[in-house]
Amino acid sequence: MSETNPVSRVGSQFGRYRLQRLLGRGGMGEVYEAYDTVKDRTVALKLMSQQLNFDDTFRRRMQREAHTAGRLQEPHIVPIHDYGEIDGQLFIDMRFVEGTDVAALIRRDGPLPPPRAVAIVGQVADALDAAHRAGVIHRDIKPENILVNENDFAYLVDFGIAAAFTDHKNLTKTGTAVGSWSYMAPERFGDAEITYRADVYALACVLYECLTGEPPFRADGLPAIMAAHLTRPIPRPSYQNPAVPIAFDEVIARGMAKDPAHRYHTAGDLARAAHHALSAPDQRRADRLVEHSRQFTPPPTAPAPFAPTPPPQWPAPARPPVKRTPWLIVGAALTVVAVLAGVGIWLGVRHQPNAPTAASTTTTTTATAGAATTTRTSPTVAPAQLNSILLSPAQIDAYFWTSGIVVDHSASDMRDPDPGNTVSDPQCLGALIGLQSATYKSSGYTAVLGQLLKKPQSNPPIVVVQGAVIFASAEQALGFVTAQQGAWHGCAGKTLTQNQPGTSLLWTFHDVTGNPPKISLVHDSANNSGVTCQRVLNAVSNVVLDVNACGPQVTNQASQIATDMAAKVK
Repeated sequence: MSETNPVSRVGSQFGRYRLQRLLGRGGMGEVYEAYDTVKDRTVALKLMSQQLNFDDTFRRRMQREAHTAGRLQEPHIVPIHDYGEIDGQLFIDMRFVEGTDVAALIRRDGPLPPPRAVAIVGQVADALDAAHRAGVIHRDIKPENILVNENDFAYLVDFGIAAAFTDHKNLTKTGTAVGSWSYMAPERFGDAEITYRADVYALACVLYECLTGEPPFRADGLPAIMAAHLTRPIPRPSYQNPAVPIAFDEVIARGMAKDPAHRYHTAGDLARAAHHALSAPDQRRADRLVEHSRQFTPPPTAPAPFAPTPPPQWPAPARPPVKRTPWLIVGAALTVVAVLAGVGIWLGVRHQPNAPTAASTTTTTTATAGAATTTRTSPTVAPAQLNSILLSPAQIDAYFWTSGIVVDHSASDMRDPDPGNTVSDPQCLGALIGLQSATYKSSGYTAVLGQLLKKPQSNPPIVVVQGAVIFASAEQALGFVTAQQGAWHGCAGKTLTQNQPGTSLLWTFHDVTGNPPKISLVHDSANNSGVTCQRVLNAVSNVVLDVNACGPQVTNQASQIATDMAAKVK
């Protein structure tokens, strides 16, 4: 924050707070490190400017939005302890974080290495997605509002000016735009409704600045900045900084799309695309940075005083049948980890007796030909080679930075869901779960080997399904992935209910990323179970690699697993 006003209140008493150090000053007011003499703790205390103190509209907005932000419970969000007014002075009391803001990091060190930039942005995306699910838009995403501690654990601050989706429009329109011009989405310069995708745009601007050391648009004065956001071409980070992989150009282009509908569906989608833009070694470096930051930074222990919105109350899980045919798809075997949110997570499945065999002649419709074709092409990969394509538990361990993952079971045929296990939209079954007979029916596959791996007693669970499916030809394998891309696009943005007897779970699909031969789709739990899953299909020669990775903090593990499996296809 700019410190243009030399007046400081350091050393003075403000109500129950003793102001100890000025942390920053900006257009909305000052932030102090303060000692709360009642609670016996050090806090970050934001004191609003005198102009805002006398603005009745702002006072109502701040109080309402501070209350809304106080409900947020996410490790990367600095919690609000209290808010209010003392002797006519508006204040917000927040958790004190000892760290450096990203703007200061860039001023000191220049552009951040891409793995570090991606690691920081990914943590901020976690905070934003949690806020957006709670109906809160931050509105002021910028490097100054992202703090990192000595272990690079990132915190998003200043939710005191956030606006809930349920805001009354008359309360949010004070005549002055809230936010920093260099990171404001085009729609914020007009009267259009502001949605969470304005935060996605701002986060893309922050990613650009982390990679290049400069904000996306450099201009003198507000009119020039507005014109740049509204009309100028989106800059390419690889052009500004040749050390940035060219794949980031596409990430920034989509994240900063002028039309909000063309941006990433969520902040997490932007973060995952940025992670995917890294080289494989840099992806591992980014993952290690995040793991290190979490390992050495305990989560906040003091909850905010506002009661969070309770998660949906699902019925207790029914006792599983004594006998049930196991299957590797996020399915029946995971009943043992149903402790997660008190519900069963995975679909039970039953044997599909009509799966084709390697000797059968199949008919399929390929996306390229657009017509049914009968194929008897000799496969490049034979069924006997399938087991050699799958990864070992130790290799899977490495992707999750853990140990103890084991093979639960394997199967060499497709399966159908049990009648008691249903999804609210059957058209999205293939997007949710892999290796289903309904998805592969009439596709031309001739053999399959799948395997479910899990970490016992992990909560939330870590589960991986890896499968290799042989087709009669490489064209059929590619055609299957192409067809699934279209089906997955139809599920993007939807929330689907997965039902078992006595249990239910909600899954929200993100946007589809990639193009054939490799596509990816993330879905996460919409009822606070803490699980995120990534589905990947990858056509390599005449094989489709079908991978599903689920667990806490899943980012791009399924894609990495599929890449390593592809390297083993001979």
